Amino acid sequence: MSDPQRTNGQPVPEHNPYKDQPAFPTTIGPQPEGLPLHACMGLNACAGADRFGTAGPPTTGKPNECAGQGYCATTADHTCHVKNDCRNQGGCGLYGTGEEMNQPAKNDCRSLGSCATPINAERFSTNGPNQGKSVWLRARDVFATEVWPELRAELLHKQAQGQVPATQKLPEKLGPVPEVFAPSGPTYLWISADNTKRDNMTACGASGMSGAGGCA
Repeated sequence: MSDPQRTNGQPVPEHNPYKDQPAFPTTIGPQPEGLPLHACMGLNACAGADRFGTAGPPTTGKPNECAGQGYCATTADHTCHVKNDCRNQGGCGLYGTGEEMNQPAKNDCRSLGSCATPINAERFSTNGPNQGKSVWLRARDVFATEVWPELRAELLHKQAQGQVPATQKLPEKLGPVPEVFAPSGPTYLWISADNTKRDNMTACGASGMSGAGGCA
């Protein structure tokens, strides 16, 4: 039986497991000097480099402490394939080749990224070796095993040249993402503010088929 209080296409409310987490920030906070922007949660290169920035979440005022530990994307939000601004800032999911879909958040330059950011947890690859599997989990694995070792070496060199502050820690091992998101990444429920503020979800290009849900 249909619910007369709901409209077609509106997600069914469910218990919110993120009530103790800071709300998804609709704006991106100030970023550490000389550090690259990134496509999603846990893909950050250093302390203080995440969606909340160097000020940290308003609930704690403490920025993340380590590479790989941050909350969500710092690249300018974009909604689809080839709309990314720079290297390693593309998402992945619905559009692109199988090779692109197997390397989410690992692209060589502007306009070579596949799909939207942030990479919500429900999104899955529609082609390639990762077909039918989580885009975010693949992105985190690619970041840890392929992107971070190379990026860390690059940043250490820049640090030696004075282009990155000497106080900025660049650990060999990535820190953990916030525990509640570790199994899946940032979910549609969290990004969309408990399914009410649907404009927070930017992945319209991945609507339905790739797990982004409906878009306003």
